[in-house]
Amino acid sequence: MIIVSGKAKVQPGALEKIRDVMEETIKATRKEEGCIDYRYGLDVVDPDTIVVVEYWESWAALEKHFTQPHMAVWIKTLGEVGVVERDVKFIEAGEERNFFS
Repeated sequence: MIIVSGKAKVQPGALEKIRDVMEETIKATRKEEGCIDYRYGLDVVDPDTIVVVEYWESWAALEKHFTQPHMAVWIKTLGEVGVVERDVKFIEAGEERNFFS
């Protein structure tokens, strides 16, 4: 499994301007083959920061994701509002454990 985890900070107030595109990106991505889960959240302490959490079946599925039309729209939109900083990690995971069952 491939895990994508991180954050992206945008210009103050930009998230309200891009919320609709963000929602459409999430909905379209969740339908992609190889997508296990795809979520954006908002940092409670910093409301201009998007928290990214994604799970993919393979590197190939993730690579294909970046070629999708909805991703072109999303990347263009982020460019228009301005990403101030970004820290996103792409990790291949091995063993999975559940500590809360």
